Amino acid sequence: MTQSLKFVDLFAGLGGFHHGLSKAGGFKCVFASEIDPQLRDLYEVNHGLKTHGDLTQIGLNTVPKHEVLCAGFPCQPFSLAGQKKGISCPQFGRLIDHVIDIARFRKPEFLFLENVPGLLTVENGSVWKFITSAFTALGYKLTHKVISPLDVAVPQNRKRLFIVGSLKHDVSRVFDWPSPERVPTVSEFLENTPSSFKAIESNKRVQLEKWQHLLLKCQFPEKMPIVSIASPEFGATYPLDFSKITLRELREYRGAYGNNLRECIDWADILGKLPSYCRRQRKVPSWLTQSINFSRNFYKHNKEWLDEWHRDLNKCYNSWQVLEWRGDRYVRLLNQHLLQFRASGIRVIKPHTLPSLIAMTPTQVPIIGSGMRYLTKDEAARFQSLHDLTKIPIDDRDAFKAIGNAVNAKVVEKIASNIWRTTVKTVKGTT
Repeated sequence: MTQSLKFVDLFAGLGGFHHGLSKAGGFKCVFASEIDPQLRDLYEVNHGLKTHGDLTQIGLNTVPKHEVLCAGFPCQPFSLAGQKKGISCPQFGRLIDHVIDIARFRKPEFLFLENVPGLLTVENGSVWKFITSAFTALGYKLTHKVISPLDVAVPQNRKRLFIVGSLKHDVSRVFDWPSPERVPTVSEFLENTPSSFKAIESNKRVQLEKWQHLLLKCQFPEKMPIVSIASPEFGATYPLDFSKITLRELREYRGAYGNNLRECIDWADILGKLPSYCRRQRKVPSWLTQSINFSRNFYKHNKEWLDEWHRDLNKCYNSWQVLEWRGDRYVRLLNQHLLQFRASGIRVIKPHTLPSLIAMTPTQVPIIGSGMRYLTKDEAARFQSLHDLTKIPIDDRDAFKAIGNAVNAKVVEKIASNIWRTTVKTVKGTT
């Protein structure tokens, strides 16, 4: 085939779809929409195409004829970060309706959609059923797969749901998803001497040094357990579920760091002396129970030095008092890992694979332990296969938000190449 397949790029952002399809070859973008003015300007600089604004304010006639409809429609309603509000989410939930309307009006040959895996299960699967039923009613045959950049030789653990639909082909039979490739290490994607970077804050460094002292002094087995160490449990005896006991009964126990609860006069007083993670439901969340039991047992066998250790531990931030070990079980040095200060705790991550870049909060930008510095925005762009764009946002917060929202361009490239092959097969009469 010599003629390009025309595509539209909806909810375009930095243009991950555009960049990936351009890399694949055989595609030409004829329309893009993006609500953010700054990203519209950047899209024109990077891709040479003037971008339309809010898709909900654009008439169907404005969207030109095309063969491929690309849309990474907002994922917040279907993700944990967005509390899985689904289609009921007032800001984002029904934007998929506009994608369906365009598909109904223009009837492109292919659909190429992306979202979070939670789309499959949110609202007991009703959202997924609604979307698939709507496109099936328009005549599209669909196939889907959860793919991570890890599957296309990019060391970032970022699982996303990709959907391919076709009016002409039974894509469940003739479409091939990308084959797994050898994954390089994170270090191969990092800058050796970044021109600018942000070192971690001094109070975070001090907290990490405290945790490092604990890891080196403790008598764990040879292999580190994959567990969270919750320091508020050092000396605590309160029941893991105290939702059905009286205030008087609870006074007989000890709270965080062994705080005496006997003198507490009301529930507000007593909850203030208990760990933050058990206050709302008045019980320890089930996913944390194993770690709580581990932490209490660890304290029982190391009480003498742990009482001294936690005296000058920074207790201003609840999450800093929990160390989530997801790292190398044979290496206890934090500077040989990746780190994240998360809402649930300080997470220690194996150095081979970057955790998923997200847009919801800048506080979870990964920390490169070997340099005690944050990942740079240029490095983040590389992990999203957007590193050769002409321009990304100047401000770090804006850059990480845009990059975290972007679809990984290399995953797009691999899938787009297979869409092209499917079309070529049809032209040659092989399907």
